[in-house]
Amino acid sequence: MPRATKPIRVIQWATGSVGKLVIATCASNEAFQLVGCWVHSEAKDGRDAGEIAGVGALGVAATRDVDALLATPADVVCYAPLLADVGEICRILEAGLDVVTPTGFTTIRDPDAAARIEAACRKGGASFHGSGIHPGFSGDRLPLVLSAMSRRIDRIVVHEIVDMSHVNESPELVRMLGFDMTPEEARRSPPALLGVMGTIFFESIALVAEGLGLEIDRYEKRHEFALAKRDVEIELELGARKGTIRAGHVAGQAFDYVGFVGDVPAIEFRTRWKMGRDLEPDWPFDHPWAYRIQIDGDPPLRLEFTCGAEDGSDSAALGLLCTAMNCLNTMPHLVAASPGVKTQLDLPLIRAVNAFHPLR
Repeated sequence: MPRATKPIRVIQWATGSVGKLVIATCASNEAFQLVGCWVHSEAKDGRDAGEIAGVGALGVAATRDVDALLATPADVVCYAPLLADVGEICRILEAGLDVVTPTGFTTIRDPDAAARIEAACRKGGASFHGSGIHPGFSGDRLPLVLSAMSRRIDRIVVHEIVDMSHVNESPELVRMLGFDMTPEEARRSPPALLGVMGTIFFESIALVAEGLGLEIDRYEKRHEFALAKRDVEIELELGARKGTIRAGHVAGQAFDYVGFVGDVPAIEFRTRWKMGRDLEPDWPFDHPWAYRIQIDGDPPLRLEFTCGAEDGSDSAALGLLCTAMNCLNTMPHLVAASPGVKTQLDLPLIRAVNAFHPLR
């Protein structure tokens, strides 16, 4: 790993759940220095970024002034809005700032977006990387690492299992993800965010295929939902608020994303999100938050990755922390990289930065 003689200067772009965790980590880890913060809302404009993140004043005022922010001496932007804007990303890169983002882009399948981002990197002398937890780690990096043990691979399946009744997000985002819709609404008008998810998961499948020398011929996605048998109380915003999924409304979602070689399903992502366990139909699982990597072949391989308490009460919050840390821990390699779009196939092994302190 590149040895930093001074902190990496970070601008945090957006202060949702992941953004707040990035700010908090910059405040506690001397390898990173927060030097700027972009916010969307007028209510946050001018406030101290540390206070927005709940860690006390850091002397960095959040701003909506993009020109002023991009003139700030900095190394890298952690770009973490709810929905990515390619034009905005290009503007940051053209200003000479590296960008790491948990909004997808593990590889870029859209030729127009790929060309625009690559051109912006060249113009600004900057590098760009898509990170996160899934995509960004569990569905792409872990299968690629595990594949080193394989003599033959027939199929890869990645299972994402999440009890979302302890979520870190706002009621608005929960709704945007399709929860608490009536079944009629869910069938008639699936949330736009689900379409975005299809794009980013197909990118992740494409990255695994590229890493293993495979070409995907076509992609398919399937979406099913389950209904709450009764009113389900859920936690929102780190437990600061409560919410309710109403009986008879969407409380569980199943997503399957598949990459085919010919007519054979070669790489599959199977996601199951549930608000509790009292659903119809139910998709039973024995852990409230887990990723399971399955490689069918010779030898058959299985790997399970979990995070947090056994009951899952803190898993949503810690899953977001994992997302933030994968972005931050990528920064030393991204800052040291040559200009251009960098996937996980281009960067060295990502590992923790200034995190291991056994004697403290």
